[in-house]
Amino acid sequence: MSKTIGTRTLSTMCGVIAMLLFALASGHAQQEERHFTFNAGAGFSPLVGQISDRLNNGWNITVGGGYRFTPHFETNLQFTYNGLGVKPLVLQEAGVPSANSHLWSLTIDPKLRVHSIGRVVPYFTGGVGYYRRTIQFTQPTVAPIDIFDPFFGFFFFPTLVPANIVLGNVTRGGVGGNLGAGFDIPFVGGTRFFIEAKYQYASTGSIATRMIPLTLGVRW
Repeated sequence: MSKTIGTRTLSTMCGVIAMLLFALASGHAQQEERHFTFNAGAGFSPLVGQISDRLNNGWNITVGGGYRFTPHFETNLQFTYNGLGVKPLVLQEAGVPSANSHLWSLTIDPKLRVHSIGRVVPYFTGGVGYYRRTIQFTQPTVAPIDIFDPFFGFFFFPTLVPANIVLGNVTRGGVGGNLGAGFDIPFVGGTRFFIEAKYQYASTGSIATRMIPLTLGVRW
């Protein structure tokens, strides 16, 4: 009787182990076969070249998605937005009290991964696409708004808040490209943290835009 129970227990354990191994193998296969990728990140955008004399360093956010052809090669469609400041020299030339600037781009970025170093996976990346830079001249002002307060009788009362009047825009767009490198650090469930730096060039009028954004993010 006990021998029969022991045999059944052993058979059950073997069946459970086999099922677990099959599930792990299937999960690994699905992870390897997952071809569509997505990423999102943010970071610091230092300017270089002549443009750095007229605009201030800023920040960036980026989102994208693509297709992984092999474990080492993929291509992404990437949207990036850079928020930048404006130098006092530009304000003096335009005769305005304040201004801000931004640059957005839509690029196709191939990525080539090389052999990993421990858990770190280095890669090289580059791309080409459309870049659009805008400088917006503004003047500080205040704007009246009505605030609804439910705690003191459900009434509206007027107040003034800081605002900006847009005096004008200068927009330039053109073809640009980027070239850089970074590395991935595997996390869980196929998710990876990444850190990358790119040299970016954009043909945006008489003064080209050059920058080297440093971006941290996650891809899955």
